Amino acid sequence: MTDSIVLSEEAFGHSGFGGSIGFVDPRAGFAFGYAMNRMGQGTGINDRGQSLVDAVYETLGYASNASGSWA
Repeated sequence: MTDSIVLSEEAFGHSGFGGSIGFVDPRAGFAFGYAMNRMGQGTGINDRGQSLVDAVYETLGYASNASGSWA
């Protein structure tokens, strides 16, 4: 579990309680929202939500850079 979301440097949004997340990445040209019918662990993004974010960036051809964000 993590306390912060790994996004691109241009993206902005907010994580919610139990792993939900909503953000937009204007440079990549997409918006993302995730809400589940059963809350996950923690008060912010969790591994389940981050793995979905990672899958979207990977599908769009992005790679994680040295600082950990998607570029």
